[in-house]
Amino acid sequence: MAREALQRWIEEHTDEMVADLRVLLQCESIKGESIPMAPFGLGIRTAFDRVLELGERFGFRTKDYDGYALHLEVGEGEQIVATLSHVDVVPPGNGWSVPPFEGVIRDGYIYARGSQDDKGPTVAVIYAVRAIQELGLPIRRRIRLIVGGDEESGWECMKYYFQHETERPTCGFSPDGGWPLIYAEKGIVNLRLEKQTAVPKSLPYIEWARGGERPNMVPDHAEAFIRAGEADIDSILNALAGLEDIVTISEDAGVHVSARGKSAHGSSPSEGVNAVARLLDALERLGLPDNVEWLSAVRAWAQSLDGSALGIAHTDEVSGALTSNLGVLEYDGSRVRCTVNVRYPVTWTLDALLERLKPAIGAHGFTLADHFGIAPLYVPLETPFLQTILRVYREETGDESPPKTMGGGTYARATPNIVAIGTGFEGDGAAHEPDERIAISTLQRITLIYARILHELAQQEGI
Repeated sequence: MAREALQRWIEEHTDEMVADLRVLLQCESIKGESIPMAPFGLGIRTAFDRVLELGERFGFRTKDYDGYALHLEVGEGEQIVATLSHVDVVPPGNGWSVPPFEGVIRDGYIYARGSQDDKGPTVAVIYAVRAIQELGLPIRRRIRLIVGGDEESGWECMKYYFQHETERPTCGFSPDGGWPLIYAEKGIVNLRLEKQTAVPKSLPYIEWARGGERPNMVPDHAEAFIRAGEADIDSILNALAGLEDIVTISEDAGVHVSARGKSAHGSSPSEGVNAVARLLDALERLGLPDNVEWLSAVRAWAQSLDGSALGIAHTDEVSGALTSNLGVLEYDGSRVRCTVNVRYPVTWTLDALLERLKPAIGAHGFTLADHFGIAPLYVPLETPFLQTILRVYREETGDESPPKTMGGGTYARATPNIVAIGTGFEGDGAAHEPDERIAISTLQRITLIYARILHELAQQEGI
């Protein structure tokens, strides 16, 4: 049977697959400065080159879309079964027990930023297709592995790819979600909120404040500097003494204040601790008159995980409640800017959300400077290719869990007839958190599941 042949092949090639994954994990593929053929920076360009090398080594047809995206392809036919994955990663953040870009192997796990999200699954689908090809399993459709480099930021990769590639997949999956499959994904929007502030007139005052690296990460660190006279420094230190995860350092011209939180994915803010919220809560205790206008509003927004403080709380029966994560804060003494990452229910609209938002932030003197949104995804469960994915997963795992919805956003939204499926199992470290990891046994399991799904979708009639 095809399944037994695939499983045996994967076991025989596991060491090679782990070695190739570690090479990819060692690419620090965080978005950087744009240069020709590397619009997202050299780190992502290097990761793309590693993927292209794999494809060429395994005999796939490869195509590079000017450094925005690429694809690897096998087979013949007019129709395409596709996977959509990515090699860019979020910054590692703090709290790692191992270097985040070495691919350290410990106790059967591979530790690295991107091991789960999404380099491990990317290598797994490459090896899944290699197995299908080397075993000579019959397919009626082409299998195309589409790989992007800007999933964690603005999705410019997929925009560029589908602007320059005329063919569209018949169906497929993005190995960047949860098991057994994700049939609905909440709408996503990053809201950039801004306010001009009056120049502080008297000591003490907040000279600057900042926190967070990406909107879709719960900030694990935030800091501020309070300009103060010598007579005020001791009172500031005393007011902030003993606060949880708040560190103060007395300096010649004032006090440096830092806050520590816990990172988590922006779609699940309740799983983290927002360091910006913690910092602003501490600073508000000082009652600084020149900062009170903006500070209390931003603190409330950072603490409001359901968006109620922004006037946008909402829920529906399909996908549940809206979530809100204040991911980035920047204050320079004359302007405050913050970026809020919102995941809204699939039956709601962005226009309705913005209609509620604007008067709520306007009441505090803020404006919506910019926003970037991705529409919700919903694929009915009776769709045939979803049933194939569900059946294969259940045959391989015995898990009868129902399909899910989620607040995270995947490439499944980039083109019709794609859904997200899982990347790991219990024990694997969560994406966007310290010590992200994937078990070598998980790598074997997902490669087999991906291979079986791709083989069946590529040979079935009437999809």
